Amino acid sequence: MHIEFDGPLSGANATTLRQVLEALLERIQARDEALDLNALSRIVVADDLAAAEQKFGVTPAEAEHLSRIVSDEGGLALLFDGTKLWSILSGEGAEIARLIHHLHKECWRLHDFLQAAPPEAETPLGRALAPIIGAMWQEYRINRRSAWSVPADSDLLLNHLAALVQALPEGMQEEITLYFADQDLDSLFAKSMGRIAHLMQAVAHVQGYLDGLGQPLKAVSAEMAEFVAGSFLSPLWLATAQHLSAGHALEPGELADAPLRRDVQAAFASFGLQLREEDGDVFVDVQPLSRPEILH
Repeated sequence: MHIEFDGPLSGANATTLRQVLEALLERIQARDEALDLNALSRIVVADDLAAAEQKFGVTPAEAEHLSRIVSDEGGLALLFDGTKLWSILSGEGAEIARLIHHLHKECWRLHDFLQAAPPEAETPLGRALAPIIGAMWQEYRINRRSAWSVPADSDLLLNHLAALVQALPEGMQEEITLYFADQDLDSLFAKSMGRIAHLMQAVAHVQGYLDGLGQPLKAVSAEMAEFVAGSFLSPLWLATAQHLSAGHALEPGELADAPLRRDVQAAFASFGLQLREEDGDVFVDVQPLSRPEILH
């Protein structure tokens, strides 16, 4: 594995950083025999991650991040923030445990780049919901495969999911109220799509970990299981969990995607938004409206 160092701090600690990264990768690959890292051309540890991202022709991510996968002359490069990486290695064991899990997940993202893309959905609704379904599968599969390295103190994103479930009814009602005021259905659909996508991605994220650990939600957090059971998410949670687990055993494609598409439609329906197809278009009926509106 070719590892490069860019910057005075990373360069000065290159020997240690190289030994750690090589040892971690060796451990991960020994544990996950199906992991294929042939797409990875090199690892670059840079003091200035934003500058490194620009060198590879990508706009630096706005959110704080430890690493980034970028295209690299037909392959892929894994860029690391050398300052943060060295700080983690100089810190406590809990931080190093989180680093191991982070690298583990990045490895599976690199693996997935080599996989053939599933066939494009054939229906308008399938194409409209494809980004949500794709994001759900990515979260679920990566977390399920990397669950063995998850740190003991991780909350598995349960707090984030709980916050989403609490906030979503009011947020969706606000979008629907605005729609009744301005009749802008395209805006309603776009904003509600973003909210539902965030929710379903979080559900898949949590369920991936649970299935990877072989534990039901109640075993991990009885409090969260009780919260979900008493929320609008309850029937959706049960169905989506079953569909993710069953679809994981199938080849990517329509058989795995169709049940999740119905789950996403059910999530919209929870808030009075009925999605349907007619004459090659996607329609949404906004309750309690008596007439359908069309989305172009």
